[in-house]
Amino acid sequence: MPDSRPPKKGWLAYYGGLVEACVRRIGNRADAEDFAHDAVERLLKADATVALQARQFLLQSASHRAIDAWRRQQRHPHIEWDALTEDEHPAVEEPAASLSAAQLADTLARALEELPPKCREAFLLNRIEGWTQKEIAGHMGLSVNMIERHVMRAVRHVRLRLDDYDTR
Repeated sequence: MPDSRPPKKGWLAYYGGLVEACVRRIGNRADAEDFAHDAVERLLKADATVALQARQFLLQSASHRAIDAWRRQQRHPHIEWDALTEDEHPAVEEPAASLSAAQLADTLARALEELPPKCREAFLLNRIEGWTQKEIAGHMGLSVNMIERHVMRAVRHVRLRLDDYDTR
């Protein structure tokens, strides 16, 4: 019995193949679907000239998204709690340790409050949320170069404040 469904058109024609290509490359179906969805979202937001080359755009976009996720994972690797040995488990053994951690957090918060708002936002999105500088630039409506300067300025400022904290 022939298939009575009409053939898929546009980006839908490439979606299944895109997900499968991502699964082969990444090895994780859930992440592959996330990357494919992000690529489709970018395609739908793109102009008409990009939509004409939908297949290539989707594959390249998903590939770039996977690379960004891999880099983020390398910066902040996930370690299972059960994989840690007993002496590696974070534990507060003395009351002064929790006080020291609270003071350090307070010093960091004060250092961030001293920064200009855009500089602080760029730093938090990059270093805490793990966004790329290009993503931040698009979000804040600034150039990638300006975001890079904001992040470098914030890193220098936070390091100085934390160095002051260490010398107490």
